[in-house]
Amino acid sequence: MAIDYAQTAQEIVKYIGGDNNVISITHCATRLRFVLKDNKAVDKEELKRVKGVITVIEAGGQMQVVIGNHVSDAYKQVLKLIHVDENAPVSAPNVGIVSRVMDVISSIFTPFLYQLAACGILQGIISFLAAVGIMDSGSGTYRILNFVSWTAFTFLPVMIAFTAAKKFNVHPFTAVITACALISPDYMNMLTAFKITSINSADPAMQQLMREAVNNPEIASILTNIVGIPLASPTLDFLGIPVKYLSYTASVIPIILMVWAMSYVERFFNKVLPVVIRNLFTPMFCIAIMVPMTLLVFGPIGNLIGGAIGGVYNYLYHLSPTIAGFVVGAFWQPLVTLGVHWGITPVTVGNYATLGYDTFTGLQASAVFAMTGSMFGVYLKTRSREMKGISLSAGVTGLFGITEPAIYGVALRLKKPFLCSCVAGGIGGAIAGSFNAVSWSYCLPGIAVLPVFFKEGHMPQFLGFLLSITVAFVLGALFTWLVGFKDEPDVAATKKIQAESQRAAQAEMN
Repeated sequence: MAIDYAQTAQEIVKYIGGDNNVISITHCATRLRFVLKDNKAVDKEELKRVKGVITVIEAGGQMQVVIGNHVSDAYKQVLKLIHVDENAPVSAPNVGIVSRVMDVISSIFTPFLYQLAACGILQGIISFLAAVGIMDSGSGTYRILNFVSWTAFTFLPVMIAFTAAKKFNVHPFTAVITACALISPDYMNMLTAFKITSINSADPAMQQLMREAVNNPEIASILTNIVGIPLASPTLDFLGIPVKYLSYTASVIPIILMVWAMSYVERFFNKVLPVVIRNLFTPMFCIAIMVPMTLLVFGPIGNLIGGAIGGVYNYLYHLSPTIAGFVVGAFWQPLVTLGVHWGITPVTVGNYATLGYDTFTGLQASAVFAMTGSMFGVYLKTRSREMKGISLSAGVTGLFGITEPAIYGVALRLKKPFLCSCVAGGIGGAIAGSFNAVSWSYCLPGIAVLPVFFKEGHMPQFLGFLLSITVAFVLGALFTWLVGFKDEPDVAATKKIQAESQRAAQAEMN
């Protein structure tokens, strides 16, 4: 029976404490994420019983209502019932630093997560088609689709600036303009304008290549590192302070730091400037101050932080990819339940920007397929018709990368399937690590995005990846079948038995 999400939304708003208790609401792939004035006003038990709600989690300063695949339907209906104050702060009060960081990251990335993944899938598909000879990599069709697939990563700072502005209570378009400045053609031309100090080649083709190197950093890098042509970069300063040349394409942490600092700058000028000029001069001061400050301070600091975080993970990974795979595969789902899995997002995005691929996603996929396999193990094992329906639905959803319905709707309810999936995920992850499996563009691991893990010339890695997720799926189902679980009674059957017992008792009394 189809769920009436208008009715579901009414009950959700009622049990979270009403419209007046809501500061803000966002949603991710499966959850409604509420920031509330008072979390104690929420009736969690009644909220969990609402039709269409899988479970309720309090994490990262948010009240998270897990819906599943139809979360967008519920979100649209909830928005009709609440009135969010756009000027209200959206940071949840009285939470620890880790919860605050996770809250910030999830709030910034969740609004465009599917769009980012969609570009990654497109990238994987055209790469696969080119590798098998269906599409010519030199054709106009390929080249157009290729630059389209990279667009989300090229303009990632703009999307981050917009969502971070919402989070830090900054005017969104001021933040967007500032981010655009950092990836504007003028700045990129300064970044890539190399001065050729010596041209000794008599070859016209080489001379043309050297001229192209002036505005093409890739060609310049080849000439510098391989051919040995000495190139020098022009100097740039702001008020006499040297500016470090950094590319902000696909940048994450520098943009977040920039918008966070801008919130204080904007607040200051809104406070000191007269009302008559505030709307004009506040954004002017924000842009004029924050772009140079980012080039001088927040860019280098953010780049250093991002490089350090990614460097630590990549260092540990290269120490033992097999052990890293087991750890990621075994503990990914527990991290999801704690709501701290968002902490890895800047690392994976940073890997695509700096390395061109990401190892973590290749390991994480085993956890997804292990959980999906456990759902089919439950389906085969349970005698409850209700649980058969829930586990099969959650299993099919899990195949496409969304495991939260499986986690909260089945695995944690039955407990043992959750542990079985963790063990199976660890084994699959170890296999993926031993083959150095990677993803070549951003994705949510699932059966529909397999081309993302394929690249011409890297067939052993791809085959190892396919082996890892297959083993994880099979072992998830097998372990769940062998270990078993305490089967929940079929609700419909239980009600029927209870009704028959009551009728029998009444008949005896009469």
